[in-house]
Amino acid sequence: MRPAPDPLASSLILALAVLLLAGGFCGWTYYRREFAVRGRLLLTLARTLAVAATAGVLWNPDVSTGGGPGSVRWAILDASPSMAALDEGGAPVKESAATRVQALESAGARILVADGGSRLADAVATAAEAGAQEVVLVTDRRLADPVSTASAARRLGVGLSVDEGVAGAAPNLGLSRFDVPPTVAPGRPLEGRVEIEGWAGDSTTAVGPSPGAAGTSGDSGAAGTSVDSGAAGARPASELVSVVLTVDGLPRQTLQLPLLPGGTSSAAFVLEGLAPGPRRVEARLERPDAFPLDDRRVRIVDVGSEEAGVLLASFAPGWEPRFLLPVLAQATGLPARGYLRTGPGRFQPMTGGRTPPSESVDAAGLARLMGRAELVVAMGVDGVAQEFLGRAAAGARGLVVFPADGAGAAAAGVAAGEPQEGEWYVSGAPPSPISGELGGFALGRLPPLDGVMPLLDQGGGVALEVRRGGAGTPRPALVLRDDGGRRRAAALAGGFWRWAFRDGEPVEGYRRLWAAVGGWMIADERFRGGEGVRTAGTVLPRGAPVGWTARGREGQEVGLTVADSAGVSVLDSTLAVPPSGAFATPPLPPGPYRFWAEAADTTIGVFEVESYSGDMVRRPVPAAELTVAPARDRATEFGKRPLRTLPWPYLVVLGALCCEWTGRRRAGLR
Repeated sequence: MRPAPDPLASSLILALAVLLLAGGFCGWTYYRREFAVRGRLLLTLARTLAVAATAGVLWNPDVSTGGGPGSVRWAILDASPSMAALDEGGAPVKESAATRVQALESAGARILVADGGSRLADAVATAAEAGAQEVVLVTDRRLADPVSTASAARRLGVGLSVDEGVAGAAPNLGLSRFDVPPTVAPGRPLEGRVEIEGWAGDSTTAVGPSPGAAGTSGDSGAAGTSVDSGAAGARPASELVSVVLTVDGLPRQTLQLPLLPGGTSSAAFVLEGLAPGPRRVEARLERPDAFPLDDRRVRIVDVGSEEAGVLLASFAPGWEPRFLLPVLAQATGLPARGYLRTGPGRFQPMTGGRTPPSESVDAAGLARLMGRAELVVAMGVDGVAQEFLGRAAAGARGLVVFPADGAGAAAAGVAAGEPQEGEWYVSGAPPSPISGELGGFALGRLPPLDGVMPLLDQGGGVALEVRRGGAGTPRPALVLRDDGGRRRAAALAGGFWRWAFRDGEPVEGYRRLWAAVGGWMIADERFRGGEGVRTAGTVLPRGAPVGWTARGREGQEVGLTVADSAGVSVLDSTLAVPPSGAFATPPLPPGPYRFWAEAADTTIGVFEVESYSGDMVRRPVPAAELTVAPARDRATEFGKRPLRTLPWPYLVVLGALCCEWTGRRRAGLR
């Protein structure tokens, strides 16, 4: 049997080869391409050293640091908001976590603080890159990415464990959902739903509803309740929790929701008699617990408006609406609504999005909303739906159609045949208004599409092509047409939602494609709903930069002033709007704000930075799911770190380059 090669000898041979190649190249440069000057041997050595050190950093081998097992142990401190919750003794959980970190540091572990919103996968990757062999998580285990965290440890070969010395949080209850429509028509009541959810301490026992009905009290409206009980055979609890609904700070209604281990408790409500204009609607949980940051939810409702910049209507069941609507809303910066047909002439609103409506509509109501929309997206369009669209969406300046047959494709002004089965892989993006957004993207790595409809006319505008099985004649999968005052898009293939189902390049390709389509639809148009400066949403998350859209102000300077509830200016600046029309300003503390944007005209608006954090509503992950054994080949490499995580290679490169530059200047070389 041939003996296995010595890894050390192989590394030394490779390092020597790199050094010889670098020295040969530098010597050839100085002795063949440069003038003969004094000291060129020293200049050659300096350049050789710089090139060899750079090659070593790119090669990135593991080098010995002279330490033992203790030097490769890292501790990652979870600094997410849930660590501020109180334990059973009334002290913040982060205090016991800090004690554990000090003990680990005293034992020789290196400390890394992860402030990424309960996401620790990147922190594990950083520790592994820095040479960690064992990673200890100091966390309350309420992670947003437990699978990615464990997968990162397995992929990188590091051991992963959870420190058991962190105190568990006391029982907590939070508002997991607060759904209200973004707009309400004049004289119509505001209908919404509130949901509470909680966990008993650091266990997996949930606090939720009983099978009984929730009650309501207040001076207006009524409430109903739908209960989701997750524990079979659980005993009813007598405790009721009050949720107070306020409008512009004034109490309007109180909901009584019961508690029972094993699920969530929700209740519908109706608020009537709201004055026109933007109204601040708040739900407040009247129950002291371990984590007050999830006891309040805020929404801003525009009473007296039916504005719908983007309106999606699905005439057939499918997965596409839930992925496409948020992408278009973000890309266009317009208010967005979605409706799904649930029966003859009945359309149910989509929920869970950034701006969900609250009540179903009939065909006449949907037609009225389409007449007010700037961009209409219609899915599952057949011959019957095509006739409806022809009347209802005649005034929309942009129309995106997902046809179910050839008759449905006519709604987008495209003649197409019947769908053809098979797996159709993206083969290219011909020149089109959106080809610049798709250029350089690995289209061939996207999941296949299906149900491709052959294009029968020669009107052009093909933006995406596919091939059956990845071979054969390319067929159009997306067609864009500009009829002067109106732009249309026809998706002649189905299954785009499969891209959004997969992480990495597929989901990025989905977002880039439909964001480009949405951007093209509204480009160079004066949209009633999208023109001017506004925030990315009326309610923004805490700790995040404030996003802005300035449609129609691209390339201009905008004077932006933001004031808090006391009228104190927190931002007063003149900003240049980039070509994308989107920009961001620094994060603001939670609270209500007003803004004034001065450009060609003056825009005034309101927004709120929400104090809510959903970290404590999340179920703690069992420690076993976050435990990973180190890879066998890495477990024996104690005292080693990747070369590029050490400072001295970079100092060598900088020092050698400085010496060579100084020597060249003194020798008369440039």
